[in-house]
Amino acid sequence: MRSFLLTTAVVALLAACAPPASQQERPETPPGPTVVACNEVAPNASQQVTVGEPVAAVAAASDLRGGSITPGTYDLVRATRVGSATGWNGTRAIALNVSEDQAGAVTFNWAGAAPGGEVDRWTAGFTETPQPRISYTCGRAGEVAAEFAAQANALQLRIQDGASGQLELEFQRRS
Repeated sequence: MRSFLLTTAVVALLAACAPPASQQERPETPPGPTVVACNEVAPNASQQVTVGEPVAAVAAASDLRGGSITPGTYDLVRATRVGSATGWNGTRAIALNVSEDQAGAVTFNWAGAAPGGEVDRWTAGFTETPQPRISYTCGRAGEVAAEFAAQANALQLRIQDGASGQLELEFQRRS
């Protein structure tokens, strides 16, 4: 009986020192989509704009003569497809904040949203030389050719959208 108790005590002691039985590992829950917060611009949700029907590239060949872009926040008031632009479906409220640093570098901060939808944001540098271009730095990648016309309280942009189309966007400066 004594050897039985001794054997039981040794087994209990060894069991206490052994690592715990491996537990099944649960797979990690994949993280949700990442939302990039490139800027803090807020679109005016009450000012929804639908992209207008495509116009022929020849009809939209108006010369956008540039000008001096006044820094500030602009709201989209009209959007038109040129050629085979893809644009967006439904309506969007879009705000574009334009800033210029002391060296003259112009930055565009864009925020757009469908009614009740998540805000799409991007930031880009804008240059006029040797020709107007938008170079995305956050939220999108690459660069696109652009044409523009600026007046004191208005900005018109024509940017490449898809392989064979452009979007013509008209903005009014917020008061």
